[in-house]
Order: sequence, then C-alpha cells, then structure tokens
Amino acid sequence: MSKVVVLRCGEYDLKKVYEKIKWGIDELGGIESIIPKNKKILINPNMLISTDSKNAVTTHPVVFEAVVKLLVENNYQMTYGDSPGFGNPEKVAKKTGIKDVGDRYNLKLADFVNGKTISYPEGMLCKQFEIANAVLETDTIINIAKMKSHALQRITGAIKNPFGCVVGFNKGLMHSRFSNAYNFAEMLIDLDNYLKVDLHILDGIIAMEGNGPRNGDPTPMNVIMISKDPVAIDTIFCRMIDLNPFIIPTITYGQKYGLGSHDNIEIIGEPVESFINKEFNIDRDTIKKTENSSLSFLRKYVLRRPYIQEDICKKCGICIEVCPIDDKALSWKNGDKSQAPIYDYDKCIRCYCCQEMCPYHVIKPKTPVIGKILYGVRLLK
Repeated sequence: MSKVVVLRCGEYDLKKVYEKIKWGIDELGGIESIIPKNKKILINPNMLISTDSKNAVTTHPVVFEAVVKLLVENNYQMTYGDSPGFGNPEKVAKKTGIKDVGDRYNLKLADFVNGKTISYPEGMLCKQFEIANAVLETDTIINIAKMKSHALQRITGAIKNPFGCVVGFNKGLMHSRFSNAYNFAEMLIDLDNYLKVDLHILDGIIAMEGNGPRNGDPTPMNVIMISKDPVAIDTIFCRMIDLNPFIIPTITYGQKYGLGSHDNIEIIGEPVESFINKEFNIDRDTIKKTENSSLSFLRKYVLRRPYIQEDICKKCGICIEVCPIDDKALSWKNGDKSQAPIYDYDKCIRCYCCQEMCPYHVIKPKTPVIGKILYGVRLLK
C-alpha cells in the first residue's frame, strides 16, 4: 500500500512549512529510513522558467528551504537544480528565489547544462535518454514538484517534474519524438523508473489553474503532499480538483509499468475531502487518441490545439524558437515580424511547448468547432 501524507498549510511561512514537512517525513518512517546517510542527494525543484515565485509557476523557495534545512540538520550531502524549459538554469534559479536559498546554505547548483546519453533497455517505450550530469553525479533525487494544470497532460505534479532531469534542448526533441499525450506519458514513466526518485513533495499551498503550466492563474489549495509514490500523489491531486485520475495518461501508465499505485493508497494527515475544489479551472474531458483512429486525416480539424491571441501578441518569436520540430509549425507570415506568428496545423504535434514558454500569456489551447461536435466537448473549452 502506498502512503500519501496530506498536510494543510495556508502560507509560505518557513517555520510552519518546515514543521509540516518534518512531521510528514517522520510519518513515512523518517528521512534516514527513506534515504541512507551515505547517499548524495539531488534536490529537484520545479524551475520551469525565470519568474517570480508569486506566480505559482515554480516551486516556492520556502518549500525548497524547508527541505534543505531538514537535510542539513541531518548532515546530508546535497546539490540542487533543474533544467528550465527556456533560459539558463542559474539565472532561472536566481529569479525564482531558489538560488538565494542555495547560497545561504552553501549548496552547489548542479550541472543541468551538460549531460550524457544513457541506455535504458528496460524502458517500455523509451530506451535512451539525454540525462543531465547533475543526475549522474548523485545517488538519489528528492523531487519537489508544483501543483499545476497542464495543456498536454491535464496536470503536472510529481510524475512529470523529473522531466527536468533531461538536458535542456533535448526536452524539445522528446516532445517531437513522443508527440501525443499517451506516448509522451509512457516516456515519462520510463524516465521516472530509470531515475528511481526516493521522495516526492508536492507544493500546492498556492497552485496553478487554467492555462498552465506557465500562464495559468495562482489559486490557493493550501496543501503540501509527501510520498515515496508519485502515482499516488498525483492521484490524490486529481481527487482534490474533482478530476478523474483514470483519464490521466501518466497515472494510467504509472501503475501499469510499476511506478506506483493509484488504487491502494493510505492517507496520513488531513482528509482529502477537506481540500476538494470543484471550481478548479482545468479541462476535465478525456484526452483523445484521434491520431491513431480512422479519423486521423481530420486531425487538424478536430484535435485540441494551441492558438495565439493575435491582438495582444508581442511578436517576440519565442514560440517559433521553442517549437521542437525541425520544420517549424509556427512561422512569420511572409517574413513579416510585425504580425503575430501563424500556425501550420498540419505540422503541429500538439506538444504545447509554444503555450508553455510564451512569456506574455497570449497562447491558449482550444478545441475546433468540428472537434467539439464530434466528441461532445463542453463548448466552454
């Protein structure tokens, strides 16, 4: 049986967060029962992009510091870091407040710029990864994820956050190789099974709803969750936001491929029912597999896709830059950079890298009218 510690916490106060996390880890048997003292730890917070922690895009530095403080008190060796979706890891760490914490505790920001190709023959779908040196130079990982909505996978939490252990630009290449929500989820499970993260902590004190994982809206969920099982944590996350966990590909494949359990979970701490937010803004419709169906020729007319709000687009071109496919799905029409970029939906793989990395919140997902009719999707989507 998987155990998930559910802790009510309504503010980013270091003393309170530290006490909650320490209590939760003790309830799981104590830090030394989870990670032996002789192991060197990599702490992996969510550092998606360079932004202020108040925007709920990244792991809050107070949660990061609470974990660091606990490990320092127990005389562990550790480094920290993440591979951002866009930007230099050190600059992102500084902007998010993570680096300031690391500097106060004399921690090294690990190498997430360089890496090596590793073979993983046990993978069910993906048998090779470009893994950051930061991972290869440590013994174990503590994953400190952020509770957020996600255009491709519906949620991003404990299972998806270790994708940051893949080196920089290779994350885009992985999106192009595994171009729908289902095979991308299978790849994530293979990655997590390779990494063998020992402890997962989910920062949901202030979560993100709506147009996540970068451009959504901060919303209080007042919760921290801790577990050795990422599938169990993400399952409880779904229950808290009134989302069926069994429609989430990462959860389905997570149990299927032995990463964790979604149906045999013991809750320690607060009851899940006391956190349920039925108004949490997230797409609750089933993720479709149209690419593999007899309607694949209608793909661009029926599948949910990103679109640019042209009237407020800043024409920065980042969406074009981060598109992971060689023959870009976005371009400047006739080379005119005074107009918003345009999509070629025949090329678009629906990875939502453009939406995720847009710094001005102008790209959102939507379902075309024909898709709404075919699938009965709620018109508000």
